[in-house]
Amino acid sequence: MNTPRILVTGGTGTVGRELVQALTHFKLDFSVMSSTAVQSANGVSYVQGDFADIESLKQAFQGYDRLFLLLPVAPQQELFATNAIEAARAAGIGHIVRSSSWRADPSSDVSMARMQGQTNALLSESGITWTVLRPNMFMQNLVNFHAGEIRAGAVHAPHGNGAMGLIDVRDIAGAAAAILAAPEPHAGKTYDLTGPEALTDAQQLEIVSRALGREVRYVDIPEATAEDAMRGMGLPAIVIDWLMGLNRAAKQGFFSDVTGDVLQLTGHPPRHFVDFVNDHIATWR
Repeated sequence: MNTPRILVTGGTGTVGRELVQALTHFKLDFSVMSSTAVQSANGVSYVQGDFADIESLKQAFQGYDRLFLLLPVAPQQELFATNAIEAARAAGIGHIVRSSSWRADPSSDVSMARMQGQTNALLSESGITWTVLRPNMFMQNLVNFHAGEIRAGAVHAPHGNGAMGLIDVRDIAGAAAAILAAPEPHAGKTYDLTGPEALTDAQQLEIVSRALGREVRYVDIPEATAEDAMRGMGLPAIVIDWLMGLNRAAKQGFFSDVTGDVLQLTGHPPRHFVDFVNDHIATWR
């Protein structure tokens, strides 16, 4: 029996990098798709494919049995999803594990969750066997987007006192790898991935402050201020709408649930926020 071959999209991103490590640990046969030509390195093979170019996807997907599908957050999301699903069907992909977003639902009042839910609906109607992961907010956001603010002593966000069941992306990767290794029991299932506790921004920064030995404050800012900052960064209007929808939802407790799905999928409980902080403390020194 041939060893199943796995293709990872989004393999150079926050979740994808950790998934590469997890799949390596599982000793699975996998490659990573990149939109640019990348030489294989460190034992990882790369194939070239572009979500905007369906023919390149058909070529990239050829010869693979399972696909980890992580689409970029971009205005062309529907096109990217349609292209990926059609290419997967043409290539004979047998199972797609899709990384979606928290509580994604095509009928959601939250624009990001609605968009992601619509993409999941396309997948469920594709005829390809699928599993959907819906992770909560990433702990790694404090490294990827707020490291400078933490070093400066204050993090600004319009989240009020909304608690979040933050998850370490290493646990998302572990869950995805476990499914990709043995997908059959997970066919047609959706998993909601969280950490073990729900924390507000202020509570998160209290833990960071204790680890650093100095105060890092949470500053709750008006939504208009956050929106102006995104505009200043040049983000497309639709992406700003998605992100601001998440900010408003966070304030209202949209992310506050905690589940046992990571334990169910990986056999170990998800990492606590304090452990994440201790692992990344040098980033904020």
